[in-house]
Amino acid sequence: FETKFKMFMPVVIFSLVLNLSIAFHMPRVSVNSVQHRVEILRGKSPQNLACTPKRSLGNFVLLMASKDDEKTNNNSISKGLPFSIPSLTQILYVWLSVTSGVRLVNSLLAANSAVISAKLAIDGVVCVGALFLLFRTSKKIDYDSLEDIDQKSLACQAGKWALEEEIPVTFEYNDKNYEVATFAGGCFWGTELHYQRIPGVVATCVGYTQGSIDMPKYEQVCSGTTGHTEGIQMIYDPAVCSYSRLVTRLLDIINPTLLNRVGNDSGTQYRHGIYTHSKEQAETATEIIDQRQKSLSDPIVTELFPATVFWPAENYHQRYLEKGGQSADKDSEETVRCYG
Repeated sequence: FETKFKMFMPVVIFSLVLNLSIAFHMPRVSVNSVQHRVEILRGKSPQNLACTPKRSLGNFVLLMASKDDEKTNNNSISKGLPFSIPSLTQILYVWLSVTSGVRLVNSLLAANSAVISAKLAIDGVVCVGALFLLFRTSKKIDYDSLEDIDQKSLACQAGKWALEEEIPVTFEYNDKNYEVATFAGGCFWGTELHYQRIPGVVATCVGYTQGSIDMPKYEQVCSGTTGHTEGIQMIYDPAVCSYSRLVTRLLDIINPTLLNRVGNDSGTQYRHGIYTHSKEQAETATEIIDQRQKSLSDPIVTELFPATVFWPAENYHQRYLEKGGQSADKDSEETVRCYG
């Protein structure tokens, strides 16, 4: 066993270093996002901004869609890896299944039947358990099984849009036309509840956006290697709730001058952003951010990019705080507790 342990330790250490180094050194937009908003005001955008993801170098997603930026300003383009590397949890499960499997084989070859029984029981449970957990972490999200609008959740519909690589602007439901909005405000549980409480917001869902791989899972996004941020997508009635109110709400619940951090959550997967679905949304967001900037000494680093494909998160994340007992009533003033 000691020999096998020493054999796998370099692999575990290398994977740990790889995960951490990529997570902490992934290129991200900071002050350049302010420059990008200035360009919008100068008329360079949003006319030249595409509301569909642009791809280069295989499966990379360019989060800045300005043609000039693509050619001259690589610092303003955020990229994730074009493939998914194993998470630390998955590496642990592989290591446990292999080492316990080796011990299981050795136990079967042992001469002492009493020892065989004890080792078989322990190693068998560990090996099967590790393989089961590895399978769970590798299983794809079933988007058709996600909560639907009847439950005031946009998750199922958002999954359909994502699978079709569609970035919607409006959505018709019950013979009424609603508009679509996407934001990121750190931990998506709390962000979703804040928006659920706004009159005019019809349905919400949490998920992952602005990243480089399709159909990401929570463990992958948490590694910080995919380029995704935890976000929220919603449909709202513009006759009841203006887009400016939605943007203002985001800036009210975060500190827009902190890079890659909201509250106690830090990392590129918790960066905050406004991801617009139309020219009008981009112009409105720009005006509000510029107005808010006047009252702040530090530059606002909240991302302002065109919306890209939004992948809804696993079902247990949807309406998480509401299911945990917190009020989602409209205009509720109860304190949002992000972890229930």
